[in-house]
Amino acid sequence: MISYVHSTRIFIPTKRMKALQFICILLCFQHLAFFPIASTANQVDSLNKLITESRKFKNPPNAEPWAESGCAKVYSPANVGNQVGTMEGPGCSSLGYGAMEELGPFRVNSDGKTLYRNEYSWNNVANVIFLESPAGVGFSYSNTSSDYNTVGDKRTAADSYVFLVNWLERFPQYKIRDFYIAGESYGGHYVPQLACVILSNNKITNQTVINLKGIAIGNAYVDDTTTLQGTYDYYWTHALNSDETHAGITKYCDFVNGNLTSQCSEYLFQGDEELGDIDIYDIYAPLCNSSAPKTPSPGSVNNFDPCSDNYVRSYLNLPEVQKALHAINTTWSRCSNVIGQWADSPSTVLPTIKHLIASGIRLWVYSGDVDGRIPVTSSRYAINTFKLPVTNAWRAWYSNSDEVICDYFPFLLPDLLLPWGDGNNDGCSVFFPTCSTSSCASQPEAQRLASGESTLASTRIGSPEKMNSSEKHVAFFFPIASTANQIDNLIKLSTKSRKSENPPANVGNQLGMMEADKIDFLPGQPQGVDFDQYAGYVTVNQTAGRALFYYFVESPNNSLANPLVLWLNGGPGCSSLGYGAMEELGPFRVNSDGKTLFRNEYSWNNVANVIFLESPAGVGFSYSNTSSDYKTVGDKRTAEDSYVFLINWLERFPQYKSRDFYITGESYAGHYVPQLAYTILSNNKITNQTVINLKGIAIGNPYIDDGTTVKGIYDYYWTHALISDETHAGITRHCDFVSGNFSRTCKLYRNQAFVEHGKLDLYDIYAPLCNSSAPKTPSPGSVNNFDPCSNIYVAFYLNLPEVQKALHTRNTTWSRCSGDNDGRIPVTASRYSINTLKLAVKNAWRAWYSNSDQDVGGYVVEYEVDINLKRLVEMEEEEIADREEALKNCTEVEEGEISDGKMMLPFHWSFRFRFFSFAA
Repeated sequence: MISYVHSTRIFIPTKRMKALQFICILLCFQHLAFFPIASTANQVDSLNKLITESRKFKNPPNAEPWAESGCAKVYSPANVGNQVGTMEGPGCSSLGYGAMEELGPFRVNSDGKTLYRNEYSWNNVANVIFLESPAGVGFSYSNTSSDYNTVGDKRTAADSYVFLVNWLERFPQYKIRDFYIAGESYGGHYVPQLACVILSNNKITNQTVINLKGIAIGNAYVDDTTTLQGTYDYYWTHALNSDETHAGITKYCDFVNGNLTSQCSEYLFQGDEELGDIDIYDIYAPLCNSSAPKTPSPGSVNNFDPCSDNYVRSYLNLPEVQKALHAINTTWSRCSNVIGQWADSPSTVLPTIKHLIASGIRLWVYSGDVDGRIPVTSSRYAINTFKLPVTNAWRAWYSNSDEVICDYFPFLLPDLLLPWGDGNNDGCSVFFPTCSTSSCASQPEAQRLASGESTLASTRIGSPEKMNSSEKHVAFFFPIASTANQIDNLIKLSTKSRKSENPPANVGNQLGMMEADKIDFLPGQPQGVDFDQYAGYVTVNQTAGRALFYYFVESPNNSLANPLVLWLNGGPGCSSLGYGAMEELGPFRVNSDGKTLFRNEYSWNNVANVIFLESPAGVGFSYSNTSSDYKTVGDKRTAEDSYVFLINWLERFPQYKSRDFYITGESYAGHYVPQLAYTILSNNKITNQTVINLKGIAIGNPYIDDGTTVKGIYDYYWTHALISDETHAGITRHCDFVSGNFSRTCKLYRNQAFVEHGKLDLYDIYAPLCNSSAPKTPSPGSVNNFDPCSNIYVAFYLNLPEVQKALHTRNTTWSRCSGDNDGRIPVTASRYSINTLKLAVKNAWRAWYSNSDQDVGGYVVEYEVDINLKRLVEMEEEEIADREEALKNCTEVEEGEISDGKMMLPFHWSFRFRFFSFAA
């Protein structure tokens, strides 16, 4: 097998003299639909050798390819307007994108002048041609300028065919090779149409002119209806569009019959506007903030660089490069700026694909979850129109490191099951760490939750729209992947002077305890720490000997005015110190040696004074001297103990009694946070004073309702290409999430879903897994670099004797969770939950941005809460008349439930309530 990249020009003997640079992809694949998730590794692992057969053809045709009935029957061209650049084509370069950024042997360094190797190049296992087609794309050209205004699908297929038969004369050693055509995006038109032309000419000449074996199309534009419907469904399921816009599209757009009313068009336009400025081809990727090459740095295919387009453009316009490529001296651009009208483009090529299948051509459809231009949802809808029987069920396939690289399901009987990756975001290639609960808790909007202003209502971070402090609102926002700018422009909170006299019972003597809890120095902490930190125990039940551990960090600046924030992790039973403080929003992260720390420049304590509480007893360093406490704990006691902790802590730190106070958390803290808030408000009313000055709560990816959570999980799995159509259909049909009636059949389908998604990190579905069980050689840590083994470093660090001594803990074995009850609550579940509240929209859905004003950090919608409704007032009086009775109302128990608090009580008091949920 010969590995090569070759470039030249081939002249096509037609009435017009044209020249084409080239692409075609020769690669082995099988009959299966394939949905990769992000990874750079193992794009070509297990690809089989190509079988060479001895077939020769005589009298090659001079090709008028559309004459034979095979293609004529399945192709009905329609005139369309200019579509250049709208869907990675028509009119974009296979040399610039395919060869230089995706699956070719080289990538361009950041200097725009030098190259580095792509170790996963497809030419490791195949001989690959990259064709710039049609004329007018890249280096390809026509001497007849009118060609650029009359080109369309039909001529593109015809010219590509003539290119191939001439190229095979130039390289006759390839005439007998098995031949495969592959492409992406609008290649969903090019590839099957060219394949159809090849088959027709083979039939016309009664010989194998081109030995076509199969085609592969990735994130392919193959049908107007499925593409359009799938695109907007994808936007909603990936938290890019508002509920209102999606509902409008669903109501007014008849995609099946092509009846797109004016109301439909308005909603489609709104859907596009709501995206904001993102890279629609990689929705979680940062944007490029430079238009020119920069100082060279060592390139690696494993490192994503959003400015790669710029480097490629600079490189391919170097005179010496164009000379080496034997290209005409011209200005190369990644997408054509000379092609005008696109003359013909059928509304669907699905009939063409069916014709190819019937002709024995192997077909592979693959689709990546981060491409929003022609998304995975569209691919699934298109495949489902074939109504093909499943012969090999959906399953995950793994890299050599036993990580899930792709999920796929074959829909025809394959000869071989082969992984596929195309080197770009549409396939199994570019790894970009995306948002998980653990990585996104530190996003900018999450950290602005403590604002007394409408911080989530700002169209640009740094210029918030003011909101009357007496107004009540709920904000629901969706950060997307980014580690940078987590706290950009968090709004300062106004300090109000309120003091609590005669605090409730259970307050112990805290005199001198604050000084005793002060941390002099954490082992391995970096130089220049400019804030005070404290840690210790607060006893919450003297009789049982229950004590909760806390870690408290003050703000480096303005700590006397900044608000007080309590952070709670979920589980139930997981540590707010290990996760919240050390991996998410605290001031330090643990280096890979497990012994030293580095600064988190985006820590929430830059703008707030933050308490990390390990609750309930039995979590982390928190404990009870009564062992039965660990078996009888639930939501009710957790809320009570956390409240007792707070009133004692405020006696220990009396300077914070008058501060605005906010409770935040994630996952099962969707129970903890509102229940604790309810307890605080109840006690404030019972004592007729502001014991704790609660101003608001925020819950991220929260577990708040059984029905919406469970339904949301399985809908998320399907919309993110983690489970099969069949399993999702079975769950939808047999599982009654409203009543909670889960039949045996329902449970079987739910179990199948967990089998199908394979071994992956459900808290960050695009992240690699950790392949180590111990710390490793230290490397400079950075909050901007994702490390899947962070849990290991944290556990090692918090079990060092010197660390436990510095934290004033008991000598014990710290673990991140006290049980195996970790949950993962997707954005879909959060949306279903918030929708049950039926709140009016106050400020419509929009994107919010980082400091650079370039990258979309996420999306936000704000809801109005009317607390003046008579019934709500009545409910408030009923519920808080007696504190104990009220707490009983919030502790329904069902058999099999982990906790004793199933239902969340409504909130009717004057404080702000914010959901935040992560899309990845």
